[in-house]
Amino acid sequence: MPNLSLWIWAVPALLFFWAIGAYNRLVRLRAGARRAFAALDEQLVRQIVWVQGCLPESMRGGAQTAPAELQDEVTAAWALLHAASDQFAAALAHARADVADVPTMAGLVLAHEAMRTAWAGALAGAVAPDAVPSADRLQARWLRLLHQSLPLRAAFNEAAQAYNQAIAQFPASFIARLAGFKPAGTVTRLAEPR
Repeated sequence: MPNLSLWIWAVPALLFFWAIGAYNRLVRLRAGARRAFAALDEQLVRQIVWVQGCLPESMRGGAQTAPAELQDEVTAAWALLHAASDQFAAALAHARADVADVPTMAGLVLAHEAMRTAWAGALAGAVAPDAVPSADRLQARWLRLLHQSLPLRAAFNEAAQAYNQAIAQFPASFIARLAGFKPAGTVTRLAEPR
């Protein structure tokens, strides 16, 4: 009989300590994904600041272009870039608040794609061939910013995938459901140069 009572106490104790260890591992993996996103976030903020710094002075600092001024294609292209950079800044702030949300990360990727498309449109029609800095130099700087974010994007995606795999594995998935761990979104296409 003494062996049976030992097992009655030992099995629940082992399960309890295993559950604590599994929970702590999930917390560490989620924190690792958040740290990786913080580094990527810093680089993405640099992109926003640089793009907004390239805007014409009349559009900087939150100045809005009146609809009558949008009749000019060049002004319309810059206004679109301004709106796209503001949209990306809002998506980035939303992603910063909830890194472990798949739709939020998908929205971040779409907003970045919109900013990249608007950048290409503004650069193609709005920069005069003899402008200083030239369109080629502006594009080279833009590509450099994109390339600088690639390793940070890869690090975040790896951390998010490790976290997602951990919360999907049985029996840790049981702990993840009980504790409310959600899958983290990845940013697979973010910052890919064309």
